[in-house]
Amino acid sequence: MKINLNRPLLNFKGNEAIKVVNGKEVKQYLRDMVSEALYAAGSNPQQGLDMSKKLRAYKMLQQIINNRGVLDIETEDATLLKEICADFFVSGAYGQIYDLIEGGNKE
Repeated sequence: MKINLNRPLLNFKGNEAIKVVNGKEVKQYLRDMVSEALYAAGSNPQQGLDMSKKLRAYKMLQQIINNRGVLDIETEDATLLKEICADFFVSGAYGQIYDLIEGGNKE
């Protein structure tokens, strides 16, 4: 399945989330947030990721980077992605990612 993460994060009011970088306001994109979560996967010992899951997380990260925010993954990777994101994000961000994975707004 293809998942397009080139979408802005929405805040609790449904507006595009903004952060300040070098004094400028910029949109927060799901691709960047998911990339950060995949990069950090396994840093929490309670998460219990073995070497193969860490490697799969890294490969998904590389896909996001090399395919400009688009992931082409199988069911097993989607499950891992949801597991990593559930541990890394607050409910509002996780819900948006979950919806993308489960069929809302796929490419």
